[in-house]
Amino acid sequence: MNIARPARKTGVVAALGAAALISGYFSLALSIGTSPVLDPRDIIVVCAGVLAGPAGGAVVGLLAGISGPDPLSEVSLYMVGGFATGIIARYCMKNRVWIPTAALGLGCGYIVAGAVLMLTSWYDAVAALAFRSLIMLNVCILVLYIIDSLDPRVFLWEHQYDADDSSG
Repeated sequence: MNIARPARKTGVVAALGAAALISGYFSLALSIGTSPVLDPRDIIVVCAGVLAGPAGGAVVGLLAGISGPDPLSEVSLYMVGGFATGIIARYCMKNRVWIPTAALGLGCGYIVAGAVLMLTSWYDAVAALAFRSLIMLNVCILVLYIIDSLDPRVFLWEHQYDADDSSG
């Protein structure tokens, strides 16, 4: 059994998880008024879902949500978003579909977080979350598009190493 592939995936999850934890702890977000509009944790979780799969996206999502100002809704947002992004990314890679489509998995997280906010009677936060989702989904698609246009092999690194492992 080749241990290099799980080690690479663990390294990706650890690096992106640390970045998400730090950006949530220090509240590194661009805000309009009191609500964050551009949050780097969304981009980090989407990249983790694409690069490390559903489990890696969920772990990074957990780390991204724990350190935020509202852990209840943010853990559900980022865990579901990272998991769904990983599932959509695997489908896109398997069927050779445009990889930035995987960022739409984050939309599933926004729907779950909106439901959590509605159940906890934080109705005023739902409008801010909806506005943030409109911006962040497009930003995540743009980031994945830029990465994919620079070098499409970035998202296929796992399959590339499968081919390298089987040839030697």
